[in-house]
Amino acid sequence: MNTPLHTNSDHQNAAFGFALADSAVLAEAQLLVSDSGNSQALQLDIDPQRLLKDGRKVSVIAQQLDSPVDRQDANIIYGQELAYVQYAVNLKPDSTISIASIEGVEQPVDLGWSEFTSGEYELRISLHMKTPRIAEGTLEPEQLAMVKYAQVITVYISLFPAESASLALPSQAVWSRNHHVFDSYGRGGFILADLPRLAKRVEELIGTGNHNLIEQFAEGNLSDTLLVEGLMAMAWGVTPWCYSLYSAPDEPSARMLAVDKLGDEPERQGVYHIDPSIQQLSIVPANELAYWPACVRVQNDWPVIDVAGEGETLHMDLYTQICESVNGLHENPLPSFVLTRSQGKPETIIPLIDVVIVDEV
Repeated sequence: MNTPLHTNSDHQNAAFGFALADSAVLAEAQLLVSDSGNSQALQLDIDPQRLLKDGRKVSVIAQQLDSPVDRQDANIIYGQELAYVQYAVNLKPDSTISIASIEGVEQPVDLGWSEFTSGEYELRISLHMKTPRIAEGTLEPEQLAMVKYAQVITVYISLFPAESASLALPSQAVWSRNHHVFDSYGRGGFILADLPRLAKRVEELIGTGNHNLIEQFAEGNLSDTLLVEGLMAMAWGVTPWCYSLYSAPDEPSARMLAVDKLGDEPERQGVYHIDPSIQQLSIVPANELAYWPACVRVQNDWPVIDVAGEGETLHMDLYTQICESVNGLHENPLPSFVLTRSQGKPETIIPLIDVVIVDEV
């Protein structure tokens, strides 16, 4: 397996990560903590309950931190917590930590952490699972297999000094449900918009009526006008897939998101004008724009994402992590859009159009 090491200090969030097409190969895996003074490595189960045997796409994220991440924040970033275990470890400057006993991988996978300050640390391992918003309700039996294929498990490994956990004040969660939306989108893609303001402006431009905005966008300048006026952003035409959309609540929180684990560099970068007063955007599947009046009437049904700040430039960067196969399953992408704001109007608006993450036959 070609496992990338992400230890480049130039990255915004230098850490370690890889992804696999089947979580079952990690069910028996262990963390090995070794140093030159001990001939026997400390062996720590990653998944004591063997929940990973159920088999889903899995991303492994490992971060060395000054203090632990709030567990509620981790639930938002990575999905619902399935299991949690924490180990006390004593580390020396030459200690190493690796993952061993991955089915189909012969050698231990070194996490790349080095030059520890001698002392007591805590190793926290939590398993999370994210489920598309569209599948959060009651499901029919025939839908369960499709949902299982869409779900993603994250094995989140964090290391921090033991004293930081004991001395830290009780933390308060910063991330909310409106900072991460994981959902399924069809070939048309989606738009991001302040729907009440967008609806008012559309009425001013083309009048009332049972409009099909997909046709209006294709035939005239309506979409260009809405983009220039900062009322809309879009990913217009995407591979039908499940996507995460992240928008960190503030700069310190943004550092919690291991963007360099979602993909080394953005595969695509969209740039949009956003009205400075807009703080929240609805995420509307593009196919719903064919029924514009109905789309606006049910505006409370669409997921929303917060875009806090006053900057007039909205960036939407696409990162894609590849789930590698070690047991014959097909590789799969894990795509994520990361939204950020910056000061000043963009010189050029660059919409994301025809986003391809899988070559379709």
